[in-house]
Amino acid sequence: MITASTYGAPNWVDLTTPDIEAATTFYRRLFDWDVETSVTPMGDYHIGKVDGMQVAGMMQATPEMGDMPAWTVFINIENIDETIDRARAAGGTILQEPIDIPDGQVAVVADPAGAMFGLYSGIRPDEVWISRDAGRVSWVETLTRDPTASEGFYIAVFDWKAETQDYERTRYTTFMLDDEQVAGMMMMPDSVPSEAPSHWAVYFTVDDCDQAVERAIELGGKALGPVMEFDMGRFAVMSDPQGAVFQLMEYAE
Repeated sequence: MITASTYGAPNWVDLTTPDIEAATTFYRRLFDWDVETSVTPMGDYHIGKVDGMQVAGMMQATPEMGDMPAWTVFINIENIDETIDRARAAGGTILQEPIDIPDGQVAVVADPAGAMFGLYSGIRPDEVWISRDAGRVSWVETLTRDPTASEGFYIAVFDWKAETQDYERTRYTTFMLDDEQVAGMMMMPDSVPSEAPSHWAVYFTVDDCDQAVERAIELGGKALGPVMEFDMGRFAVMSDPQGAVFQLMEYAE
């Protein structure tokens, strides 16, 4: 079973934003999160929780980070220096060398297609993190402009296996770790503006996608397209009031 402590699996997401007060209010009201704040060397860190389970982090962007809000997916690894060496060898770019945080180390990497993600090395609960429970992260995937380069990179760095299927409108790759699904990958949809870079997407579970879209809009967010359906359920691509993009996912019963 994949848990938050499994090496090679995504185990955290966090948001950097130019307006942390507005962002925490938005996500707390949208997902009914309890928000807990702790003081770190990098500033206050706000953690959204559901039923006592940590879901995601949020922090004020520093000048070095720029003012572009974004969600970042973190992948749990055992040795951060060895993983960085593998990432470089596989064509990745190190955007942030390892830094110490209270419970470990983190670094930021871009894959060969330019999608940014984080590496995390430290202590995490041995509990299931990806969940279909409402308000929690249910899936992560990379939308890439170079599927071949991206697939080869993640296989080389994390020892993932790739299973690709053809659907009516696209090809979808599921990355596997020890025969369990850990992440997905697809070609950037034609509907996405050409200036948008390859990136990782974060899906949050909701009970009713239409109601969640309406609620997000009421709170100042935007729908970046219509609610879409596929065999697993219904989803929508959204942005929060500061412009950070995220996904809502309602699973079919």
